[in-house]
Amino acid sequence: MADLKPYFDAVNTTEVEVQRIASELDALFIQDTEEARAQALAKKAELDEALKKHDEAVSTYESRQKANRPNEVAKNFVPVSTIKTEPAEGSQPTVIKRVDYNQLNLVDRDRFVKSGGSIED
Repeated sequence: MADLKPYFDAVNTTEVEVQRIASELDALFIQDTEEARAQALAKKAELDEALKKHDEAVSTYESRQKANRPNEVAKNFVPVSTIKTEPAEGSQPTVIKRVDYNQLNLVDRDRFVKSGGSIED
């Protein structure tokens, strides 16, 4: 499996750059002067470029991450068996009649219910 850390680091680096530029742009807008707003509008192009680089870094990271995943189809493959299994000797049935259930002592009733057994009338 390939090391994804350099790709993740690139995502983090571009995110920091986006946040830095956005913070500067916000500070300029808060000044509420015409000159500051003009500077903020000039910074918008810089922010758009930083966002584009961030999107590319995220896309590259996700592509590399997807390429490193194991084959999902093979992992989920479960062979089908046509052989019917017989219950193990001494195992209890999963469904019993209420009359039979009522004949069990309390401990056996508890075990039967906890093991997933059900009662039919």
